[in-house]
Amino acid sequence: MALAFANVVIETVSGVDHPTVERLVELGNRSRKTLGLLPRAAYFEAAEEGCLLSARSGGELIGYVLFRLPRNEVAVTHLCVAREYRRSGVARLLVEELSRRYPWRLGLRAKCRDDYPDIQRVWRGLGFVQLGRARGRGGDHAPMTVWWRDHGHPDLFTPVDEPTVLTVAIDTNILMDLHTRREHPRAERSQVLLAPDVADRIEKVVSHGLERDLAGHPAELRQRLVDATRHYRRPHGSPAEAERFHEVLLDALHRRIPNYTPTRQDEGDLWQVAETAAAKVKVFLTWDERLRTTVGPLLLELGDHPDLAALRVIDPDHLVVHLDELAHAAAYRPRALAGSRFNTELADADSESVLLAFLDRSGDETRQELKRRLQRLAQLPRSHSIIRDATGAPVGCYASIVDGHTVRTPLLRIADHPDADTIARHLLWTLRLTARTKGATVVRVDDPYLSALVARAASHESYQRVHDAWYAWVIDVAASGMEISAAATAAREPVGLGAASLIAPNLPADAAAEYERTWWPAKITDSSLPHFAVAIQPRWSAELFGEPPILTPRATTLALGREHVYYRTGRPSTLKAPGRILWYMTQDPMIGEGRFIGTSLLDAIETGAPDELYAKLAHYGVFALKDVRKVASPQHGAQALRLSYTEMFAHHVPWNEYVRLREATGGPQKIQGPVGMPLDTFNAIYARGVRSNTS
Repeated sequence: MALAFANVVIETVSGVDHPTVERLVELGNRSRKTLGLLPRAAYFEAAEEGCLLSARSGGELIGYVLFRLPRNEVAVTHLCVAREYRRSGVARLLVEELSRRYPWRLGLRAKCRDDYPDIQRVWRGLGFVQLGRARGRGGDHAPMTVWWRDHGHPDLFTPVDEPTVLTVAIDTNILMDLHTRREHPRAERSQVLLAPDVADRIEKVVSHGLERDLAGHPAELRQRLVDATRHYRRPHGSPAEAERFHEVLLDALHRRIPNYTPTRQDEGDLWQVAETAAAKVKVFLTWDERLRTTVGPLLLELGDHPDLAALRVIDPDHLVVHLDELAHAAAYRPRALAGSRFNTELADADSESVLLAFLDRSGDETRQELKRRLQRLAQLPRSHSIIRDATGAPVGCYASIVDGHTVRTPLLRIADHPDADTIARHLLWTLRLTARTKGATVVRVDDPYLSALVARAASHESYQRVHDAWYAWVIDVAASGMEISAAATAAREPVGLGAASLIAPNLPADAAAEYERTWWPAKITDSSLPHFAVAIQPRWSAELFGEPPILTPRATTLALGREHVYYRTGRPSTLKAPGRILWYMTQDPMIGEGRFIGTSLLDAIETGAPDELYAKLAHYGVFALKDVRKVASPQHGAQALRLSYTEMFAHHVPWNEYVRLREATGGPQKIQGPVGMPLDTFNAIYARGVRSNTS
C-alpha cells in the first residue's frame, strides 16, 4: 500500500505514557516470530531513557524502533511495523529519524537472523551494509548477520558487535527449559533469556558442576542435556578451588540450619554453585527457591572467600534487574531519606529475601502470594525500594509504578518500629510527589495486605478508600475553584467515580484549606484563604525544612514528619489561620541574598507561655526551650505556628526576582516580621518555585 510520508508522525514515547508503551508491547508481541521475545520491562525502561520512538498515522500506532546507546553508536534492538503498513516506507522513516537524532554517533548497528525471508533486501533497502557474522544467543544459536548504517565519521575501528556485558551460568532446570522441554508450560519462564534485549547483554555458560547434578537423571535425558551443553562455553576453574568452595558452603549451611543433611539434589546444586564461583563467574541463574533464598543470601556473608561472596544466585526475572543495576549503578546506591537517619535503596537482584520478611502473616498472606508479587516487580527495574534504619535493618518497602495518569503501589509494607507511623505517612507523601513529577493525577495504593497502621496513615494523608484500594488525587493546578473541580473530576473519572464537588467562589478559608489538603498541590485562587510571607533564618530552616542542606542527619520527626512548628513572638501580627505561608530565608554571608524557598499551610496559631508551648510541641520544632523564651514577649508570651503540607521549591526565588515581580503585582517592601502577600504575587512566586516539577 502507498502511504504519504507527511501522514506519519515519529515521536519519542514518554516514560510516563504507559498506554502507548503497552500498545507497542502488543505490537511487538504480534511479530514475535521474527523479532523475538522482548520483556515488557524492556519497553518501559527504553521509554524512561528516551530510547523508544513510535510511528503514528492518523493517530494510530503503526510502528516503533527500540534502541540502546552503547559506546559511540546506536544499537537497534527492535524495528517493528504493523503488518498492514509494511512496504510503505514506515521502517525507513524510523531509521532515518534515528540517524537524524544521533548524527554525531558512528552509525546504527542491528543484528538479525539469516533465515527470515527476504531479510537482506530489507536491511539493504534501509541503507545498511553487512558488517560481520555472528551466532545468535538463543537456544538454536542461529546464524546471524551484523548490519551497519554508517554516519560517515572517520573511525580507526570497525564496530562488529557489542561486547558481552555479563557472563551468567545457567543451572540444569534452565538448560532443560531451553533445550529438552521447550513445549512444557513452565519452560516459558526461561524464555526471557532469549529476548534480544537480554540475550545481547549476556553470555550464557554451563558450569562443570552440571555433570554431578545429572547423576540422578535417566540416562537418555542425561545424554540430551550433555549434548545441549555443546552450545555453551564451559568456563574452567581450579578443581581444588571448587572442592574447597563446596566444603565452605556445606559448613555454612550446617551452621545456619541445625541437623542439615543435603539431599542428592542439594549436592548437585551446591556443586554447580561451587564450580561457578571457582570459574570466577559472577551470576548463577536458577529457579530453585532454596538456592535463591537460603544459599544466595548466605554467600553475601562469606567475605573470607571473595569469589563466593561476589556470586549472585538469582532467577532470570531478577537478571533483568541486575542488568539494570550494572547499567545504572548510581541509582541503586543507598541515599538518605529526606535528610534523616533512614536510608532508601532500590530493590536489586539480591533483595527478594529481604522483601519476603515483610510477609503479612496476620492477614493470612502466603509466601507464594508475596513471591509472585515480587517476581512481577522484578520485571520492572527501579520500581520498588527498601527503607532501612541507621543500623541497616529493613523497616519498610514500597513500589511505585507509573501507569498512564496513575501511580500504582502494589506493595507498601512497614515493619514494627517506633517511627512506623511517621515512615508510613512520609512514603504516602512521597507517592504524591512522584505522581506530580511524572505528570500523573492519581495515586492508587492497591496492596491487598495493607496494614491497619498504613491504612490509618492513608486516612491522615487525605487518601480516600474506594472498594479495595486507597486513592489520592494530585491536582497540579492553581486556578479558580470551578477549574480545580473540573480537574479533580477528570482525575476521578478513570477510577470510575463521579464528579468531584463543585467549589463555590469565595470559599471560606477552613473549607479551602481542606480541599487543598485533599487535592494537593491544588491552589484555589478565588477562596478566602489569606497569604503571608514569614522570614526564617538559614540556621532554623536548615533544621526545620532541610534547606539549606546540612551534613548531619535531621531528627526523624522533622525530616520525615508531616507537621512542623515554628516559634515567634506572641505579639499580635497579620497572621491568620488557616492560611498559606511563603518562607523567606534571610540573607546570610554563607548562602548569599535572601530568597523564597517554599510554602506551608498554616493550620493553627497557638499562643501561650514559652514553657507550656515547648512542653506540648517540642518534637515538631527546632527551637530549644531557651530559644522559645528568647523570642517570647514579656507581655504576650510566644506563638507556635503549626504547619503542614510543607512544599520546598525546586527553584528558589531570590529577592531581586521578587522585586521585579512586585512591580507588576504588588507586595511588601521588606520581609522581617510576618507580612501579608497579595494573591497574584504569591501565585507568581509559587509558579517560579515549582516550575521544574512539571516541566
